[in-house]
Amino acid sequence: MNFIDEIVGYVSPMSGVRRAQARSALELMRGYDAAKVGRRTDGWIAGAGSANMEIAPALARVRNRCRDVVRNNEYAAKALDTLCVNTVGDGIVAKSQDQALWDNWSEYCDADGQLDFNGLLDLAHRTRRESGEVIIRFRSRMPDDGFEVPLQIQVLEPDHIDSSKMGQLSNGNYAIAGVEFNLIGQRVAYWLFPVHPGEVASYRLNSLESVRVPASEVLHYYRKRRPTQVRGMPELAVSLLRLRDLADYEQAELVRKKIESCFVAFVRSDDTSLRIGNETKQNARSVNEKVAPGMIKYISNSEGVDFGNPASSGGYGDYTDTQLHAIAAGAGVMYSQMTGNLSKFNFSSYRAGLVEFRQMIKAEQWLALKPMVLAPIGRRFQEVARLAGKTRKPIVPMAWTMPKLQWVDPLKDVMAAKEEHRGTTKSISETIRERGEDPEKVFAEIRAEREMLKSYGILTDSDAAISQRLIDAATAADMLDPL
Repeated sequence: MNFIDEIVGYVSPMSGVRRAQARSALELMRGYDAAKVGRRTDGWIAGAGSANMEIAPALARVRNRCRDVVRNNEYAAKALDTLCVNTVGDGIVAKSQDQALWDNWSEYCDADGQLDFNGLLDLAHRTRRESGEVIIRFRSRMPDDGFEVPLQIQVLEPDHIDSSKMGQLSNGNYAIAGVEFNLIGQRVAYWLFPVHPGEVASYRLNSLESVRVPASEVLHYYRKRRPTQVRGMPELAVSLLRLRDLADYEQAELVRKKIESCFVAFVRSDDTSLRIGNETKQNARSVNEKVAPGMIKYISNSEGVDFGNPASSGGYGDYTDTQLHAIAAGAGVMYSQMTGNLSKFNFSSYRAGLVEFRQMIKAEQWLALKPMVLAPIGRRFQEVARLAGKTRKPIVPMAWTMPKLQWVDPLKDVMAAKEEHRGTTKSISETIRERGEDPEKVFAEIRAEREMLKSYGILTDSDAAISQRLIDAATAADMLDPL
């Protein structure tokens, strides 16, 4: 305690206690190297704002830049394709109480009339990866529209959200970046533009105003990284500067090579009439020379010719690989998946990396895609089907089967699965679901197939009963005739 602290403590004991507490906390904080102030941390400014205060001002610019690199950078486009193919793939299978009703609805559920349900899922997930978030609107239809279940869904880019809606609203609620909350923090509405603000074909852009849409009619799909986070930010944002710098570096290398290739030879001579190539006169002031392959020219000892020797691109490959590894890590994909370069991997290392990548994909599927998109759509479909009188069954959560994962070594993976089944550590149904199939459909198909084979008198070694009968018959024959 210094002299000032003693005076403060004498005049105001409570203030003295607070100063002592603050000083103790400061000393504790400086026990961490990352909290120290000095030459190493000079210029390190870390904001203390909430997720929304950091995301809202930067969202539009980062989103547009992510779209730009996906349009113009091969690595960014490949990373996006890899994430979409592994997350949605060729479709996600839903198990409904009224399967035929769901299957039919999946064919006409697109409000734009172009895609089926799985096509919309791929579009929504691609938008979420590229833009950080996506909006899916429920579109109720009239009975005269001719739909068995009068419901469709529409995928919209996040630009439709009016991010300028901030603060207190006239109805007593408050808005954060276009999302309206009530006084207990529940989402009650979204402020959406009726058309995309960047739509050049619209005639209403000058008078474009956002419209309040109840939250029950909107699905907002994004990856929530911090508590109270309202809007989504694309993961590719962390690699944008590297992608830009790498593109600039490659362009600089290309320009340097082009410039170096322009300098063929430098002639040192006081004789202005000396030529080492075939002379071509353009006009009185311009003379061009060409050096042909195999040409021999003689010059005196007092004269010389220096040919351009372009510098090697030392470190180009190492620098590029380092940057691509960092970009792949930021995008959430493997280096080999983004670049197609498998020369630096063996089977074990590739498989180990693939296991971790698939864990990240499963986290996206089950922790974000299912609760934010799949489950609400399944519940809304059942509600509308009941109201339309198409079913009387109770509303229950639908079962979802994610797309199958391609095996790196099918034989080893199948044998491992068989051992898990024999050891009762894993069900056959779970293995079938991991392959993106419905166990009930697979079992029914196997049963029908075996009955058909039996009717034709065809035996296979996959039928345990038939195989056992064959073994018993062979054993009995050996006992009757050992020779």
